[in-house]
Amino acid sequence: MPRLRPLLPLLLLGVLAACDQKPTREEQILANLPLQEAYDHNIDRMATLLTKTHPQLSKDAIEGVLRKHLTVQDQRQDLFKLYSEKHFDDAEFDTIVAATHDPVKARALNETEEGQRLSEKLTRLMRESANDEKAQARAQERMQQIEEDLAGLETTDD
Repeated sequence: MPRLRPLLPLLLLGVLAACDQKPTREEQILANLPLQEAYDHNIDRMATLLTKTHPQLSKDAIEGVLRKHLTVQDQRQDLFKLYSEKHFDDAEFDTIVAATHDPVKARALNETEEGQRLSEKLTRLMRESANDEKAQARAQERMQQIEEDLAGLETTDD
């Protein structure tokens, strides 16, 4: 124990410094963006579209299949990548968060050069992500699994 005594103040300083650190971008995303609401909205929109190609299934049944294959964690990972510090600095991210929470700020932001630049940047990043071959392959695989599950439900309903 005598050897550790000189290290104890340094250890305490390290612990205190760790407590003082700002949250990671992922923590900020989880705390400030309405991830669950966005996920629920996306599932609802997709289920509505799929009711047209699978009219014999209830929207609830379709939503269940979608939630099985498209998880909220998948969406979180996509958003972590999209809104990462690699793509948006702290000021840009803070502006996005503010606009997300206040529709009046969002409309006002769209009228500014900064808002238009952020919108174009976000659109470009989303397109790049959508055009990524790995992302396309994952999406195609998931949609195939969804369609297979929906077809299976249709045959059990007959």
